[in-house]
Amino acid sequence: MRKEGLWDVVIAVKNSLKRLVDSTFGSGILLVCMLNAIQFSGHAQIRVGLQTDQTITNVLISPTEGAYVLTNATGDTIYRFRSDDAVSVSINGNNIIAKSAYGLNDTLSALYVLGSGNRPSFKMRPNSDMKDRVYYESVEIKGSNGRLNLINAVNMERYVSRVVQSEVGYGAADEYYKIQSIICRTYAIRNLERHALDGFDVCDHQHCQVYSGLKTPTEEVVKATAATAGLVMVSKENDLVLSAFHANCGGQTANSEDVWKESRSYLRSVKDTFCLKSRSATWEKQMPLSEFVTQLGFTSSTADSTWVWKHEDRKRHFSLNTDSVETTVMRRMLSLRSSFFDVVLNDGTISFAGKGYGHGVGLCQQGAMEMAQSGYTYSQILGYYYKGVSLIPINSLQPNK
Repeated sequence: MRKEGLWDVVIAVKNSLKRLVDSTFGSGILLVCMLNAIQFSGHAQIRVGLQTDQTITNVLISPTEGAYVLTNATGDTIYRFRSDDAVSVSINGNNIIAKSAYGLNDTLSALYVLGSGNRPSFKMRPNSDMKDRVYYESVEIKGSNGRLNLINAVNMERYVSRVVQSEVGYGAADEYYKIQSIICRTYAIRNLERHALDGFDVCDHQHCQVYSGLKTPTEEVVKATAATAGLVMVSKENDLVLSAFHANCGGQTANSEDVWKESRSYLRSVKDTFCLKSRSATWEKQMPLSEFVTQLGFTSSTADSTWVWKHEDRKRHFSLNTDSVETTVMRRMLSLRSSFFDVVLNDGTISFAGKGYGHGVGLCQQGAMEMAQSGYTYSQILGYYYKGVSLIPINSLQPNK
């Protein structure tokens, strides 16, 4: 089911990207290369594992647009959907049972739901859920260990538009939708082997990117995806970037090595005043000193003291007398919104005055949204948060002969 081309291009990145970037983007400044003669292939597909965090034992499938057929493992057409049709698919051991009201009743080892037409789409209701999920193009269904394995083979740009709608929602500026399209596309292509052992490219939940099938992309999202079709971010080291983002940085983003140990040249800490008026810019939390000390494993006895720990710039470590802990560890152990905070001890109570929401690395979503509303372009905003990156069309990289 997977069309050729996309992964062949990605394999060629390591060998040919350096030559392309050196010859085209020698200045190291964020530039956008729009090659009129080379446009992103509309046929490139990505394989998405659906509902992989759940055990699916049955699904109800019906077309919403286009013509659909069912084929078996050898490619033979076994059924053609009617306009008012639905097919029930369930698991029996490792076999698949497919039934419809119009006479279909087959036991199969694998089933393929294939669409044709301009924008073929189908709706699917897993495990008798009350909510229909709508997907584009086709789905492969196999059975193993008493569950159905579902893989949606879909055009990359249609996949990106769905992810953007899920990640951003409604009402954002057009330039911000373009930003998120590039971020999502870069992430997907950079991680095409993440689920290779599972038989697909990426999953549909937060482990990869949210691709729920519950939100149909708006016209604004579709246009933004089309306007940036095929564009991905590469670093000055000539790699597809780790396109990290978070909700709100609280006024300063974090260096990657202060959160994930590994230093990346494009994930540098930057001051950001654009997000400070957003709803997630600040937060507060209190807890007893005894809980604070116990949770962090501190040995210091500070019950009778009053002290203040200021965090005007992001710090990697919190220190108290002879005890020290990484602020990212504090965030996880104490369930804090971010690792950017001030701490005050007063009368046996620890008070946090926090800044931001999320890990703090890369693009600050609420800051970028404000920049977009203020008239900055998507390339300017990406260049602000990701240092020294370039935007290139992925299929300008040709496989070596």
